[in-house]
Parts: sequence; structure tokens; C-alpha cells
Amino acid sequence: MILSIDTSSRHGGVALCDADGTVIEARLWRSTANHTAQLMPAVAELLKAQDTQAADLDGVAVALGPGPFSALRVGVSAAKGLVMAVGFPIVGVDTLALEARPHLTPTGIVAAWLDAGRNEVAAGWFAGDGERVREDEIAPPETLLEQEPTRSESAVIYCGEGAHARLGEIPGHGNNGDAARPTAVAPWTPANRLWALAETAARRLQRGETDDLATLQPYYLRMPTIGVAKRRDRVRQGRPSVTSSQI
Repeated sequence: MILSIDTSSRHGGVALCDADGTVIEARLWRSTANHTAQLMPAVAELLKAQDTQAADLDGVAVALGPGPFSALRVGVSAAKGLVMAVGFPIVGVDTLALEARPHLTPTGIVAAWLDAGRNEVAAGWFAGDGERVREDEIAPPETLLEQEPTRSESAVIYCGEGAHARLGEIPGHGNNGDAARPTAVAPWTPANRLWALAETAARRLQRGETDDLATLQPYYLRMPTIGVAKRRDRVRQGRPSVTSSQI
């Protein structure tokens, strides 16, 4: 079995899946802090419910963000700790790719949004094969809407926790009156990206694609502001290379 860990936002979760990526059991919660109080008790409860131990796992997967600095560190540190203790493989997947994965379509572009604070969202744009069509960005929603990819013949599907929270800011979702550029907002639940993480991790482990424990880091997209003056830079911070074969 594979253990998946997601602490990308206030909505966190852990899941156990089989080698094919089918989720067997999961725990989901909403934290007002950084998931420290919920994560490891949830992992222990999950393993106990399946009458298994960490040593029996085949690997661990973790969502890398973007997301809140402290929350991401909790999830990634827990995943790394388990790997160091037991020695099984680790797989990290950026959360924008996870939000997009269930909605990929050969006839459209998927715009995955995550809340980034300061009334901004982190956005990633994906073609039907899972490849990014432009660089990820953090910006106000209205700016991102003005910068839709230029494939005018393609539908745009907005998805992810950030889009779900901003239905009223996405003009004409469901039907914008422009046949050349239909727009939709995909339904979202906290389970969406956790299930996507389990499926992605299983596929990558089947292909023998794992990450280096020493170099795997959260994907912050912009630097955390803890302890320093607030900065509005949007420098990418270590997003792993994501190809269509990975998601």
C-alpha cells in the first residue's frame, strides 16, 4: 500500500491506496493552524484501521504545494521522516498538477487555482496531456482572468480550491455566451486532490519514478515572509519537473 499526505491548504488529508492507485481508506480534516495536531494521529489511525504498519508500506506520496509555508513543511517533513525511518520510496507532486488532473481534457485548457493569501491565487495552466502551457504565477484573480492562454478555440476549465472559493469572480462560468471560448468551473471537494495524489503516486511507483529524499522540497512559488519584510516577488521555489507521464 501507498500512503498519501496532503497539507497544501487548511484542508488536509491522508489516504492509503493499493498498487493501482485505488484509495482504500482516507481521513480528511480542516485545520485552523498548520496540521501538526491532526497529521500523525490521522496516519496512525489510518494504519490501525487497515491493520498494517508503516514498515509494510510500499511508498509515501506528498503534495508539495504551493500552499502555506508552515503547512507544507509539516506534510513534507512527516513524509520524509517516514521514509528515513523505514526506507521506502518517496514521490512528491505539486498541488496545482493534482488539482488539474481530474479535469484534463483533450479539447480544453485547465486553469488550476489555489489560494495564495493577500487576495491572490497561485495558478497553473495545463493542456489535455497534463503539460503546462505557461509558467505558474501568483496574481489577483482579475489579473489571471485577463491573461488566459491564447488558444482561443479551447475551452477553459477553472478548477481547484481557489477557483471554487471564487465562483463569483469568474465571469460567465458554465456559459459565457462565447462559443469560441466556453468557460466552466469544475466542482471541488477536499478529496479531489488527495485521490489524484494517490493515483499519480501509484503510476509513478509502477514506472520506478521516485524522488530524491535529500533534494525534495516544498514548492512555495514565492518565498515565505516569516522573519523578513514582506516581499511581493514571484520567484518559483523548486517546482519539480512535471510532464504528462507524471500526472
